[in-house]
Amino acid sequence: MTDEIQTSRLVLRPYRDADAVVLTRLINDPRIYRNVGRIPPGQPVEETRRIQRERAVANAAGKSAGFCAYLGDELVGMAGGGESPDTGLIDFGYWIAPDHWGKGFATEAGAAVLHWFVHNQERREMTAGYFPDNPGSGRVLEKLGFRKSGESRYFCLGREMEVDCIEMYWPASADVFNAYLQDTP
Repeated sequence: MTDEIQTSRLVLRPYRDADAVVLTRLINDPRIYRNVGRIPPGQPVEETRRIQRERAVANAAGKSAGFCAYLGDELVGMAGGGESPDTGLIDFGYWIAPDHWGKGFATEAGAAVLHWFVHNQERREMTAGYFPDNPGSGRVLEKLGFRKSGESRYFCLGREMEVDCIEMYWPASADVFNAYLQDTP
């Protein structure tokens, strides 16, 4: 996967090894790892590199895609998803560095990545989830066109415990792409 996505404010591009140190520093913030679910506290740089290399293999096989979100030269988050072995659907996710919360970057990056999945992997349905104590994430997913599909329990590595999770479902729709196109130059 060599695609780079340009939005009105962000450049989204695949992970590079040079991203590992900054990426690790950002994901080791408890405000990130407690809400992402798959990141343990204190993840070392080498583990970040290993995980990203594994994802590169899945990306090449068309089973996932992940993008680092840059504002100028600053890494401000990630967005992407991987194919669920249970459903075959892409499980979408994102995170934005806390210093950039509330600026619309999650919605902007998310819309661009959803658009990429539809046009590059012909994905027409996706899933996502968020924790009830992170309602801002639910609002972002709703803005992107996701709708509640259920509730479950999920083991969150960052919290080191099982927690409630609100499950979301996304059918590709013109509304999402119209909103995305209004944000792109």
